[in-house]
Formats: sequence, structure tokens, C-alpha cells
Amino acid sequence: MGLVGNLMMEMEIKSPVEEFFHGWIDHATLFSKALPDGLHKSEVHEGDGKSPGSINSYSYVLKGDAALTTKARVEDIDEENKSLKFEVFDGHIGEIYSKFKAYVQIFAKDGKNFVKFTLEYEKLNEEIPEPINYMELAAKFNKGMDAHLVQAK
Repeated sequence: MGLVGNLMMEMEIKSPVEEFFHGWIDHATLFSKALPDGLHKSEVHEGDGKSPGSINSYSYVLKGDAALTTKARVEDIDEENKSLKFEVFDGHIGEIYSKFKAYVQIFAKDGKNFVKFTLEYEKLNEEIPEPINYMELAAKFNKGMDAHLVQAK
């Protein structure tokens, strides 16, 4: 196994593409609503939390772990392509990855709506596992946000 890698998942969603995309833009506000177990929290540190350059911190739980923290900077929001880019750093992720970027794209295909989530990472050493647990957290967030948006209608 190498130190550099990419993981990608694509999930069908029930929410309209535009609503889900704007849910991701406002993800800091929706974080605890999409993952409502009381352990998942987000706080804005710089900017408005929604625009490029904004930095948010997160408290979250991975399978079998205690509460962990990290920060993410919004790098880009592309309204036309319904995509977002985040650089994740500090906290738990900063301790084990020298590079950790998340890419999100929401799109329609064959009459259905989808979210594509990609992680691009570089581990600090070979012993660090692939970030499958972060893909599971992203899947849980996407499912929770989709359910929240559908229920809010």
C-alpha cells in the first residue's frame, strides 16, 4: 500500500440536486441535524462558514472511537457544476495525514439524483490505515442530510 490514495463513493439521493448542493454549502449548520446523536458538532472559525476561505471545526465520532476533532477550509464552490472542495487539517486528521481533501459533486443521471464524494489523502506513514472510516462518516452524513431535506419539505 502506498502513502497516497483516493477513495470515491457515489450515492443516490432523494433530495433535489439544487437543495442538496446548498445543503452541502451550509453543511456546518446542517452537520448536527444530519448526524443528530449529540456528538457531532460544527463551529465556524473564520469567514461565514459557507464561502471559500471559511474554516469550520468539527467534533465527530468514528466507529469505536471517542469524540475526535478536525478543521476544514472551504477551498471552492462551483455553482454551475454543483461541486465543492474542502481541505481538511488539524486534529485527528492532521495527526495521521499530511494531505486530506474532500470533493463533493451533486448531479442528476438517468432521472435520479446522486452525490459523489471523493477523498484525496496522503498518509504520514505506511501503518496508517486507508480512511475507510471517514468514507463511512461521509455516507452517514449524506444519508442524514438527505433525510433531513426530504423531511423538511
